[in-house]
Amino acid sequence: SSLIAGYGSTQTSGEDSSLTAGYGSTQTAQEGSNLTAGYGSTGTAGSDSSLIAGYGSTQTSGGDSSLTAGYGSTQTAQEGSNLTSGYGSTGTAGADSSLIAGYGSTQTSGSDSALTAGYGSTQTAQQGSNLTSGYGSTGTAGADSSLIAGYGSTQTSGSDSSLTAGYGSTQTAREGSNLTSGYGSTGTAGADSSLIAGYGSTQTSGSDSALTAGYGSTQTAQQGSNLTAGYGSTGTAGSDSSLIA
Repeated sequence: SSLIAGYGSTQTSGEDSSLTAGYGSTQTAQEGSNLTAGYGSTGTAGSDSSLIAGYGSTQTSGGDSSLTAGYGSTQTAQEGSNLTSGYGSTGTAGADSSLIAGYGSTQTSGSDSALTAGYGSTQTAQQGSNLTSGYGSTGTAGADSSLIAGYGSTQTSGSDSSLTAGYGSTQTAREGSNLTSGYGSTGTAGADSSLIAGYGSTQTSGSDSALTAGYGSTQTAQQGSNLTAGYGSTGTAGSDSSLIA
């Protein structure tokens, strides 16, 4: 193994590992791992993993994982995961997941998930989900769901759902639903429903319903209904009804 460390540091390098760390750091590089960290950092690189971290950071990389993080960050990359994050960030990448996040963000990716988020965001991608969001956003992608959202948005996608929304929007896509909406919109897509709405709209689709509406509209499609409306419209489609306006 190879071990290079600054003064006042405490270091342990396992067989066939490489460890380089700054002064005042506490680091452990397990068998076959590669660990590089700045001063005042604390970390553990699991077997056959790669860990690169800035000063003052606290990092843990599981076996066969890759972790790269900026200074002052607190990150955990579980077995087989890939985690890249900016300074001052906090996150956990679940087993076999991918997590990429900007500075000052708080992120959690479940096993077999993919999470990409901008700076200052707070995001959770549950098992098997795919979450992509802009800076300053808040969201949760349920198991096996897809969530794509713009900056400053607040989004929640239920399991097996798909949610795509513009910046500054607040949207909830429940289990099995499909929700697509423009910027500045507010909406809820009920279970197994479809909701497509333009920017600045307020929309609610009940379970098993379909709602399509233009920008600036306010629409409610109750359970089992079908509602299609133009921009700036206001309407409610009762359960199991059809409304075209």
